[in-house]
Amino acid sequence: MKTRVYIETWGCQMNLHQSEEIAGVLVSAGYVLEEDLERADVVIFNGCMVRQKAEEKVFGRIGAVVEEKRKRQVVLGVGGCLGQIHGAALLKRIASIDFVFGSSGHQSLPSLIERARTERVAELSEPIFDTELKVRRGNGVSGMVTITEGCSNFCTYCIVPYARGPMRSRPKDLILSEVEQLLADGFREVLLLGQNVNSYGTDQAKHGSFADLLKAVAQTGIPRIRFTTSHPKDLSERILQVMSDEPNVCHHLHLACQSGSDDVLRAMNRGYDRDRYTTIAELGRDIMPDLNITTDIIVGFPGESDADFRKTMDLIERVRFGSVFAAKYSPRPLTKGADLTDDVPTCKKEDRLGLILVRQRAIAQEENQRLLGSNVEVLIEGKTRMGELYGRSGDHRTVMCAGVAEIGEMVTVRVEGSSASSLSGCILHRENSGGEP
Repeated sequence: MKTRVYIETWGCQMNLHQSEEIAGVLVSAGYVLEEDLERADVVIFNGCMVRQKAEEKVFGRIGAVVEEKRKRQVVLGVGGCLGQIHGAALLKRIASIDFVFGSSGHQSLPSLIERARTERVAELSEPIFDTELKVRRGNGVSGMVTITEGCSNFCTYCIVPYARGPMRSRPKDLILSEVEQLLADGFREVLLLGQNVNSYGTDQAKHGSFADLLKAVAQTGIPRIRFTTSHPKDLSERILQVMSDEPNVCHHLHLACQSGSDDVLRAMNRGYDRDRYTTIAELGRDIMPDLNITTDIIVGFPGESDADFRKTMDLIERVRFGSVFAAKYSPRPLTKGADLTDDVPTCKKEDRLGLILVRQRAIAQEENQRLLGSNVEVLIEGKTRMGELYGRSGDHRTVMCAGVAEIGEMVTVRVEGSSASSLSGCILHRENSGGEP
């Protein structure tokens, strides 16, 4: 009987994609993927370290494995960025963990699991590019492709350079080959991944720039292209122009601002100021009037005053983001921020977070209402539990679709309803039918 393995993931899309790689490695080694933890022989938690809350979620989930271990033999592995940072200390901290792995070197997981059946072990290596791993993709619609790994920016609060190493660009020919294979396999969309995709090629000039790569990916003919994440200090006008010129590149830009205050941005070591950020946003919308900009914001960074926070609220008003991923600051080990006094009280962080979420929800509702009566092209991604079709528009808005279509199909939808989180409407035209649904 084949060994059944359950994989659970926390964190960014890089982590999600690495779990696809882990699944591919294990399936190739003869393991069977299991969707239910209670039926698995091996449980793998691919954890995140970007915020304390993400770390705590992994530790909280271990209790479910402990319950299973009381009934039968289960091997538990914890890794990813969480494993890379904490290493063997996790084995000392939590007795139920059998093995620890890092943010790369996943091709050795089958042998690591076998070792963990007889001894508790941590196996870590310096972060590398696992370029030859077989990927077990989650669906046949959108495929993730890594273009850079790691980060060299060393923002004051960020653990990524320590967990994933310095920024490394993946060879252009390997990226294009993977995109072409996705297209041949019937995928409709590619998501180009990196902690900072804009810096692609800056470590090795032979790879060319991100704008060069984006144009080359567009020329493969894959119907839709997205990318994440972008850093304001590296985003060029040429990237925006390629987004506009190539019809299969989505008009969506996830551009983390983190704060609207120059003093806070300087303390964060972000490498740009408020004017630079707003200039990019305005330029992007001059080139692409329908550009949907989304962002990340940290509240309560050490030293953030009420005046600093008001500047962040003002930036939200000025840019009018499609969505905001906001979080309370929490110090991360190894970072320069860990040496700063976390001097903003928790209650004030919570108040500021609440103010952002309430105002951003109203802005998102207003922006989505502007699309009422328009027609949008939607890539159907799946069905809800109630059987309703849903997908994403070209600017990365969620759209609930009434009508008939296949998952993976492009459809035209007339927008008839909106909320802060999504649009809704009827399918007017199906790509595969050549006419009315």
